[in-house]
Amino acid sequence: MSQWEEILLDIDERLFPHFDLNVHERCLYYHLISQTHVRGRQEATIPLQVLVEALGFSAFTVRKAIRSLAKKGIIDLSQSRAGHFVRPKLPAELGLPERESTRIQSPNIDEIDFYTGRKYLTALITREGGKCFYCLRALSEESCELDHVVSQMSGGDNGYKNIVASCHSCNTRKQSIAADDFLRNLLRGGLLNDEEFSDRLDALEALQDGKLVPQVTFD
Repeated sequence: MSQWEEILLDIDERLFPHFDLNVHERCLYYHLISQTHVRGRQEATIPLQVLVEALGFSAFTVRKAIRSLAKKGIIDLSQSRAGHFVRPKLPAELGLPERESTRIQSPNIDEIDFYTGRKYLTALITREGGKCFYCLRALSEESCELDHVVSQMSGGDNGYKNIVASCHSCNTRKQSIAADDFLRNLLRGGLLNDEEFSDRLDALEALQDGKLVPQVTFD
């Protein structure tokens, strides 16, 4: 973004709202900027009639607007026989608060609730490769359950390190059983082979270490 693009954004999103400028004040301010800073100078002497003709406002409206800008400290103003001597100030000179858009931040993923409302269901299924985190059975959004790796009764939270996509069967059978013990039950029951069991233990460790981060988008 160029310097003038930044300045214009600051004028529209910071200066105008902060000082609650009306349409006449805004038009006048832009005109004064175009006659000074845009032309590489800090100030200018402009006769009232020139401002009236340039803006298409009445002399009364121009006087009222220019005095209001001066009263609000947006311009330095004095008068002479030659006209209004003005030095319009740019946003950087006025100590304005930051633009709202620059302060908006995406939520911290560690603070997101991945359980309530199933809002991030798709992201969790995608992270799990479309399979149950425990038994590796294929999942769809309709058949998927969200499971707490560490149960809520044991202090487990709703963060991405503790919520996984699982099939209905695993969700029902696991309950408050420790995840690694549940995986051993699946191995003993023939629902996982040795290689799959080892892979699931590695995935469990990676999950709890925060290495399996779901890809989410924020509105």
